[in-house]
Amino acid sequence: MASLALIRAHVESRLPGALTLYERPAPQVFPTGIAALDKQVGGIPQGALTQVHAAPGLASGKTALLVSLMAQVTRREQFCALVDATDCFTPASAETAGVNLARILWVRCAAKQRMRPLEQAFKAADILVQNGGFGLIAVDLGNVEERLVRKVPLATWFRFARVVERMPAALVFLLPFPAAQSCAGLTLRLECAEPLWIGTDKISHARFLAQMRCEIEIGRSRLRKPVQSATRPRFAATPVWA
Repeated sequence: MASLALIRAHVESRLPGALTLYERPAPQVFPTGIAALDKQVGGIPQGALTQVHAAPGLASGKTALLVSLMAQVTRREQFCALVDATDCFTPASAETAGVNLARILWVRCAAKQRMRPLEQAFKAADILVQNGGFGLIAVDLGNVEERLVRKVPLATWFRFARVVERMPAALVFLLPFPAAQSCAGLTLRLECAEPLWIGTDKISHARFLAQMRCEIEIGRSRLRKPVQSATRPRFAATPVWA
């Protein structure tokens, strides 16, 4: 019986590299600006689809996370595109959080158009992904009815994931539930956020929002194995409304 080494040598002589194990290189990432989260997963991956989901109507901190990420990307002199399905983005708050608005393309999906906001959002996202030029493409569907998002076929998520694989860009969807499933390279689930205030209650309007502390659970990550913790970690986000 031929030894394993001889079999391997024979196969390699005919098909060089056929039995060589290759490791996929670690993707480039954008830091979120949230130190605890960046320590866990490294950041938001480029060349991959990321889904951030939270229950609708819940102050979860997802907007704080998105704005913090946009601030990090624009500080690197890259452009961001935000597809806003329900017109939730507040430029003034984002600018206060460090976002360079001159590097933001804000796509607002109007309810009075022929296409529904969800359809507009996917159409705009498709155009942006196909044309490139952005370091971050974010699609905010967080306040879209869950029943509508559930109708999006898995093939749509798969196509987005495959197209963005060839791009040096991060594609981030804010969702009411993890609709992209296994098509996502990173899945983050956000729960109830806790505001931290500074100032005094004795004087009306004398308190200011200092931080939003939110619970983030890492549901899926292709970047690297998350750091294990005995308790669910709590991450401090930037001072913007969730």
